[in-house]
Amino acid sequence: MATVITSAAVSPAGDAGSAIGYAAAAGSACLQEAGLTPADVDVLINVGVYRDSNICEPSVAALIQKRIGINLDYLHATDRRAAFSFDLMNGACGVLNAVQAGGALLAAGSARRVLVVSADTHPSTDPARAGTPEFPYAASGAALLLERSADARGFGRVHHRSLPGAHGVNGYLPLYEVGSGGRSNVTVDRDTDVVERMLDLAVDSVRGTLAAEYGAAAAEAPAAALDRTLLITSQPSPGFAAGLAKRLGLASDAAVTVEGLQGDPHTSALTYAFRQAQDAGRFAGHDRLLFLAVGAGLSSAASLYHLTRDTGGAAL
Repeated sequence: MATVITSAAVSPAGDAGSAIGYAAAAGSACLQEAGLTPADVDVLINVGVYRDSNICEPSVAALIQKRIGINLDYLHATDRRAAFSFDLMNGACGVLNAVQAGGALLAAGSARRVLVVSADTHPSTDPARAGTPEFPYAASGAALLLERSADARGFGRVHHRSLPGAHGVNGYLPLYEVGSGGRSNVTVDRDTDVVERMLDLAVDSVRGTLAAEYGAAAAEAPAAALDRTLLITSQPSPGFAAGLAKRLGLASDAAVTVEGLQGDPHTSALTYAFRQAQDAGRFAGHDRLLFLAVGAGLSSAASLYHLTRDTGGAAL
């Protein structure tokens, strides 16, 4: 048994510029696509980092839960099931961390369905200030609905890697400089070599995942080991996916990321890329997906996702 994606939805940038609005819109669309209602969700996990007005409390997940309308009055609901929500912040890797947490809840029977939402925005909620050199992240949101599958489809183990040294990217609020304008400002610093370091970590993460899943020989020959596998990556730079494919000796279209957005979708990147690839028919001819996120820390997370019920042909 494994954790599977029942549906996915995205919420592109709009005039409102609200991360809470983006996440709630994507979450509602995700449920609608699955033919479900908010009452069918047991757990909501929010992995967004940059939010409206730099709000810290209450939990942003609770605000998104309220906006979607997930079991707000469970005492009067037919099945009297409560819903739980919480924030889980780990940048670009957050979605896969949520897959870990949500998968554990599903496996234990504590939840039937887990909705993972993500969204980032400039704290001013002005979309024109997103996807710029000062704030490189796109104003967007996305959602994944997770359930438990009885067959071999779905996510495998989530593998983590990290590099020593500088974090590479730092987002912070310089209180002394912004003064009373703290609710509408944020500073994001990126080291000049951060993309190259992220690519190094991504290659190491792919090889480590292959070694853990299929043995050392697979890590030594990643191009062969990744046959019929589509890489879905985060997007710290526009050419990140193509650069990773090149380093691994793969065709340039063997890795996909987000298209059509201004800036890095950050916490929504993996979900956004998954949905775009699904809509474009990119899964055809593939048995597996390899989700790979690299972010500040520097840290990475990766997980193989089996698309087919019969994975015998996927053995390496």
